[in-house]
Amino acid sequence: MISYFSGFLAQPEVQAQTSSQHITKVAVIIETHEQLSCLCSLLEDIGKQKLYQTKIDIYVVNNATEDVTPADLQRFYFADIRLLQPGKYLGNYGGFYYGLRFVSKLRYDYVWLLDDDVRLDPLALTTLITTLQENHEVGLVGSQIYQLKEPKTIQEFGRLINDGKPQAKINFDKNGNILNDEILKSKPYIRVEDFTDKSLLLRHKIVKHGVFKGYRLHYNDIDLCSRVKQAGWIIAINPSSIIWYNSLAPDFWSGINYDYECSFYYWQKYRPDLL
Repeated sequence: MISYFSGFLAQPEVQAQTSSQHITKVAVIIETHEQLSCLCSLLEDIGKQKLYQTKIDIYVVNNATEDVTPADLQRFYFADIRLLQPGKYLGNYGGFYYGLRFVSKLRYDYVWLLDDDVRLDPLALTTLITTLQENHEVGLVGSQIYQLKEPKTIQEFGRLINDGKPQAKINFDKNGNILNDEILKSKPYIRVEDFTDKSLLLRHKIVKHGVFKGYRLHYNDIDLCSRVKQAGWIIAINPSSIIWYNSLAPDFWSGINYDYECSFYYWQKYRPDLL
């Protein structure tokens, strides 16, 4: 079965190590599919990020949501915010791919993918930026996810894919597989093979070089992370970057056919010898 990391770390004071002559540019892509109130709460959290020599531009992809209009975004002045209107429903997480296609021709250092139903710790972005700046082998880095209703309960901390047989599982017992500080001691990040895109920072060069060409993101992102890994990059989690997510009940996810479709897609594409 799939192995999961989970653990709780005290968040350190993090400051990006950048040259005084360089401003780090980050494109923030938000796929909106919830209510306007969720998006506004997320934008408020982005505005509270503690950043060092960093400029962010925000691209909100309206994936057939009628609640969001350009006028709704005008009250946020901390960054340039652009509403992208595909004009049709792009499917689950198709908005992320639409946003990646849009920013692929622009000049940025990093791209931050965010779901509109998460809340952010003030150091969430700076911690991810520091991880990529100091570890050039890492192509993608994600945040540790806690449950919004139980702020100290871990929802997800990345996944390892078991090569033995094609099994997939999303949720796990919140009391199981807890890592202690000794396992993470002196490590700048935890290496994983897959994690969700609730909060994911990737190098812009990955998008520019076409890793995402002809694809869109899947729900549990096994395909996304596998393609990036095959391109030679490490997939990582930094548990000091913290977000909160209002997760649904585990029983709900077990009945979603889309979940299984993505899992079988991975095994058919990357490990057909095990089927």
